[in-house]
Amino acid sequence: MSNERYLKSELGSSRYQIYGENNQKTIILIPASNGYVEQWDPNVAPLVNAGYKVVVYDLFGRGFSSRPDVDLTLSVFTEQLDSVIREVGADRVSLVGSSFGGIIAAEYARNKQEKVTKLVFVGPAGWPSKVNYAQKIINIPVVGELLFKYFGEIILKPRVEGCFHQEKEHRWAIDMWQKFSQSPGFMRTYLSTLRHSPVLDYTEGWKALGDTTIKTLFIWGKQDISFDFGNSEIAMTLIPSTKVVAIDNAAHWLNIEQPKQVNNAMISFLNDEPRKVSEGSEL
Repeated sequence: MSNERYLKSELGSSRYQIYGENNQKTIILIPASNGYVEQWDPNVAPLVNAGYKVVVYDLFGRGFSSRPDVDLTLSVFTEQLDSVIREVGADRVSLVGSSFGGIIAAEYARNKQEKVTKLVFVGPAGWPSKVNYAQKIINIPVVGELLFKYFGEIILKPRVEGCFHQEKEHRWAIDMWQKFSQSPGFMRTYLSTLRHSPVLDYTEGWKALGDTTIKTLFIWGKQDISFDFGNSEIAMTLIPSTKVVAIDNAAHWLNIEQPKQVNNAMISFLNDEPRKVSEGSEL
């Protein structure tokens, strides 16, 4: 049963929910930059049934968390994560991040290795394209603000739809995003995240993570058009000890599209069951 709460801080409040028993190992699920708590609905129950305490929360600017009027740097999000971890009383946690949530997880883990047991990246962000015109445009003062103020939904909705290989089968997730996107401050905070956090290029961070001893797993949709599956080869180069599980018929939000395969891969990895990690196909 969920236990929805709000954690207050100087930047506002963070919505979070807790599932499972207090004496169980803790997993924190971190949503995508366009995500929200409900993004993890297909995954929470299987993780709890596997014996884990599961915590989900909304990033600042998303869902029902506050939309602070500050530069949303990566450190803002890692500090938010740290406050959630401290609030739920966990000494050590495993982190599961979707898209930009994976970057937050990686950054937190490499700076606080003593607090993190394992890392799972589901459809990870942070892999640059050769020519990133979008980043150049949004960084232009005033232009970015005007674009997102008047055309934000037109710009972002196709990207959210593109998170699914078969988007018509997952309209609930898109409709929920659209609902949250119409909240005051959503577009402003989303633009701030793109400007001040490495959503599109976390190469140096991935490389630094590869110098740690934290066990990591990438779960990637073969049809991901947000951050191409081909980047999995780069991931294995930057983090030589990592494992990659490829999921077919899935795009960026594969935890929603192919929950059974994603859940099996996560649970097997977290339980140290290497044979079962290959649900999907292991690279």
